[in-house]
Amino acid sequence: MLLKGEGSSITKKNINEFLNIEDPDVQATACYPFITSISSICNGKGFPKAADVDALLKLPSLQKDGQLDRQLLSSISSICNGKGFPKAGDVDTLLKLPSLQKDGQLDRQLLSSISSICNGKGFPKAGDVDRLLKLPSLQKDGQLDRQLLSSISSICNSKGFPKAGDVDTLLKLPGLLQKDGQLDRQLLSSISSICNGKGFPKAGDVDTLLKLPILQKDGQLDRKLLSSISSMMSSRGFPKVGDVDTLLKLPSLQKNGQLDRQLLRLISSVCHGKGFPKAGDVDTLLKLTSLQKDGQLDRLLLRSISSICHGKGFPKAGDVNTLLKLPSLQKDGQLDRQLLSSISSICNGKGFPKAGDVDTLLKLPSLQKDGQLDRQLLSSISSICNGKGFPKAGDVDTLLKLPSLQKDGQLDRQLLSSISSMMSSQGLPKAGDVNTLLKLPGLQKDGQLDRQLLSSISSMMKSRGFPKAGDVDTLLKLPSLQKDGQLDRKLLSSISSMMSSRGFPKAGDVDTLLKLPSLQKDGRLDRQLLSSISSICHGKGFPNEKLVSRIIESIGLKNLELPEYIDEFLSSENFDFDENFWDSLSIDEIL
Repeated sequence: MLLKGEGSSITKKNINEFLNIEDPDVQATACYPFITSISSICNGKGFPKAADVDALLKLPSLQKDGQLDRQLLSSISSICNGKGFPKAGDVDTLLKLPSLQKDGQLDRQLLSSISSICNGKGFPKAGDVDRLLKLPSLQKDGQLDRQLLSSISSICNSKGFPKAGDVDTLLKLPGLLQKDGQLDRQLLSSISSICNGKGFPKAGDVDTLLKLPILQKDGQLDRKLLSSISSMMSSRGFPKVGDVDTLLKLPSLQKNGQLDRQLLRLISSVCHGKGFPKAGDVDTLLKLTSLQKDGQLDRLLLRSISSICHGKGFPKAGDVNTLLKLPSLQKDGQLDRQLLSSISSICNGKGFPKAGDVDTLLKLPSLQKDGQLDRQLLSSISSICNGKGFPKAGDVDTLLKLPSLQKDGQLDRQLLSSISSMMSSQGLPKAGDVNTLLKLPGLQKDGQLDRQLLSSISSMMKSRGFPKAGDVDTLLKLPSLQKDGQLDRKLLSSISSMMSSRGFPKAGDVDTLLKLPSLQKDGRLDRQLLSSISSICHGKGFPNEKLVSRIIESIGLKNLELPEYIDEFLSSENFDFDENFWDSLSIDEIL
């Protein structure tokens, strides 16, 4: 890095300091471009011998296409983090282990699971790896069940290799088996979540929890209830049976003589990964006067509190009270729930904001309109800061007063909306970055910002942050996007639709798509056809030649006038297309 002029000034300074130490091992190691991985391995262990580093990095099993495989080195680095330099022979033995091979090559996905288990634990014995991977209870249809191994890997993350016998005992536990004698994977997933990184649980503890009377419903384990328990205890290890019992029998969690599961889910969200809350704290919160409505707990209000505190642990009743009684959050003598919803969005998973910060923001002059808080404006700020925590009032003020965001002496809300869309959940952008984007030459028309063009860019970059100025420029100047010497906006609109919320496409990928043989008609791009393909692929990314051909064939569009044929199913956000799907369709199923 030093010789090529790469790396930060701090990196260069550190390397220079190393090179000035009169020790050949130190000087040699400092010159390696893989210093980060080597540093991880030797963390707290002192400098390795230059010869050992050299021997490892030249190991044939660590090479790919004649060069060192950095991804592979990273896995080795993870295993040996802080354990000192491994022997080249041990690395070689592991990477050549027959049970780690697939189709004659090292199975990297499998190595990743092993690396997770052994993170910071040093090199596992080849025999232990072999024994685990060949365990009969880990096989499915004569092959290693990778999904099952992934659950085991999660439990044992950074805990070292489990004993094969312990794995076998757990997977054969009667409480984890379905009626047909097969392992209940969904149940194992809940156990895996609880024990993530905590090491292998005792089979007896698992059995006791799953048979707990309060976790049963209609004579069977209540999986939804276990899911709530699993969420709270994620990566915390097994809860004490008594604690589970106490929480689920809490009077304030009951409704009509039964456990209120919806209420428990909200509590579970607050305490995700934080362990069980104290029964007294739950009771105090749920009985808080400011959380009541018409003499009953206001669940909608509790949901907002739950959103703010997701994964942050149980809030103090006093902090909740202070926020809900804040004067700037009141309207007509009552709590303004719409306003609280915006605050909740900003602080989602970030914990309670300081009352003073909320007050300062809501009273910000630039957020007022006709002497009142401009809720539409606050909504844009809330979208940008969703899950990012409370912004500084000064930063909000700077953004809203930015000259490039003004029109006729006032804030241009349509422009702010485009900025808000790109920066949704990304946090407040720097004023300089906003300025740079809005002044890009490629985004100007007749000396002014082309808002329609910005809207297309904004659609692609929804919740992705700002694109690089160079990428925007390259795309907009792409010859295949031009018509009569100017940018073809209709064509860009189709590209924008396909890439909606997927980020900026590479210019080469756009070029490849527009030149696909199946999209051509009479030697030119068939724009009407592309528009229809764009509707199908909205937000799904670019289709390839095979897929485009199959779509055209399936829906009978070739050389026909294009009708309105896209139904709700194909337009669904959750719909993912692929060649197999289209192969399975007949024309009648679509038209």
